[in-house]
Amino acid sequence: MRYVILTALLAISCLGGWFFIPGAYWTPQDGGVGFLYAQGEHKHMGWSADGRYSFSGDYWLDAELKTKIIGEKTSLKIEFSRDSLEEDFRRPRGDTISVGYIVSEYSAYLRQSFNAGPSNKFSLYAGLLHGDYDSPMSYRPVSASFDSTAETRVADAIDIGGIFAIDSRDNPENPQTAYYLGIRFGGLILKSDDDGMFDYMDVEQFTNPDLEWPPKATGYIELDQRFFGKLQTKQVPFPLILALRISAGHHLTEVPQLVAFKAGEDNFLRGIDKRRIMGTSYYIMSGELRAQVWEESYTPWILLHWLIPGYENPRPILELAPFLEFAKIYGDFVREEDQQMTLGFGLRWVFTDYTVVRYDFAYWPKGKTFGAYFSFEPSI
Repeated sequence: MRYVILTALLAISCLGGWFFIPGAYWTPQDGGVGFLYAQGEHKHMGWSADGRYSFSGDYWLDAELKTKIIGEKTSLKIEFSRDSLEEDFRRPRGDTISVGYIVSEYSAYLRQSFNAGPSNKFSLYAGLLHGDYDSPMSYRPVSASFDSTAETRVADAIDIGGIFAIDSRDNPENPQTAYYLGIRFGGLILKSDDDGMFDYMDVEQFTNPDLEWPPKATGYIELDQRFFGKLQTKQVPFPLILALRISAGHHLTEVPQLVAFKAGEDNFLRGIDKRRIMGTSYYIMSGELRAQVWEESYTPWILLHWLIPGYENPRPILELAPFLEFAKIYGDFVREEDQQMTLGFGLRWVFTDYTVVRYDFAYWPKGKTFGAYFSFEPSI
């Protein structure tokens, strides 16, 4: 699979990618990871592809194609990942046996966006999601215990919904002074060919006699509000940008981990172990202070400018960004029910208005765990 990903990304780059970055990074969750990011734009069509492969055997691919058929744009986004987790937090609380499992998740979304005014946007989307969860042990609901038989649990979902947004950002990747309010709403049809192997967030979902499991369908709503402001101070010789986020979301019923709200992932309580806390509702308040300390910094990718004729000189803005997050995840089967706090420090390289590379280090004081995150998308 890794050769397919690398070959596809290299082919895309050669066929018209005006911006691509090869490289590698390290995180305590995944170890060493190699990546190749490519993006291009031709007339009314644009695309991007982000492929990664860890030396432990995991891989991830995100690819998006955007074109202007009707409205503002039509986009097709495909994602798939294989992630080996060291701890299976679905197991009973207090279980002293450390067992990991492998998560393989796939999704494809078709989205149509419209402009509804100078700052108003509206989108409709439909998506297909599938998850495979491979464990070296099987859970037996009748005896409420595990045995040493390997099993694969599954979850499937059809996601249909819409987003209404008031968006005054001059560009979505690195706004200076702006406001964003987004309301996302939709419904999920949850299905599996074998309900007995349907996946879950916690084994207690199987032992609750009052809970219909798996659910056939549910609805959800999310509210996302973001503020951006440029601070004026004579004591600091470089620009300071304050970014704040207040968000909340809710599922109408209990759901599997495929569509649950999960801490420890890219922009949600960074620093917590992946999928340690999963639930059906949440709120989060986060903020970061971006200090643009170097207007034209040097990166290793300047070698591409020297070696490839016509490749744009990659002299990005370098930002230093300390951040803080407060959040709580709700649900009948949440392991950590208290409000959680994480803090960290990030680096941002702003190559263009639509290409930002970031690398964050985060710490969870309560659980005393660290995390590191690399992304081509903004954190707030």
